[in-house]
Amino acid sequence: MTRWYANLLTTGNLISGIIAILMAFDGHLITAGLLIFCATIFDAFDGKVARYFGSSSSFGLQYDSMADMISFGVAPALIVYAFAFRDLGVPGLLVTLVPVVAAAIRLARFNIDADGKAHDFIGLSSPLHACLMAALVLMCVARWDDAANSNVIAAIVIISSLLMISHVPLAGLPRFTLREQGINLVKLSALFLCVVYFALDPLRNAFPAIVVLIVAGFAAGIVNARRAAEEEELEDEEESVTIL
Repeated sequence: MTRWYANLLTTGNLISGIIAILMAFDGHLITAGLLIFCATIFDAFDGKVARYFGSSSSFGLQYDSMADMISFGVAPALIVYAFAFRDLGVPGLLVTLVPVVAAAIRLARFNIDADGKAHDFIGLSSPLHACLMAALVLMCVARWDDAANSNVIAAIVIISSLLMISHVPLAGLPRFTLREQGINLVKLSALFLCVVYFALDPLRNAFPAIVVLIVAGFAAGIVNARRAAEEEELEDEEESVTIL
């Protein structure tokens, strides 16, 4: 029975994404956006539950990818389409397709390359991208009750979609300990400040908070990658000296 606990969380992820799509086309954009965050919470815990109970499986991996494709690929794209691109014709449709294709490529690449051990990511993760899209819509609805500028929104959608399939390193979440100094402490402080800012006004502040997290994540990821490259180069030099 324990092997189904993680699959139940994945099902919650999938159902949240499907209902988000239905809510978006019924005009309930705030509900749709919040459901993307619910899907992200389900997704954040299904893998942890599977590892805790030792129930990880190939089926679970594939099922999770199918759910992620709906909740973090199709759903956020259609929410943005319903909000800003519905009346733009073919150009709006083309922009909507970009994050869907990018999410599919990323998830397929993840299934091939993931080893379950890496703490950092390569490129923007699909759940973080989906939360960014949902937060953008929530902010626009809360602040202006309308799309601020469809060209700006289109640019954000395209850039964030390209970041999903990029090879730019993105630091993972910090370890929740004060004993680990350096980059982890910086990431932990940034996360704490963003959570506090978000809590002050979730609908209005979610988007800028997520943008700060993404920028900080990429900056930390680049620093980590350079440090790892330098350490590897140093090890190679030491091995060469030992051989000689």
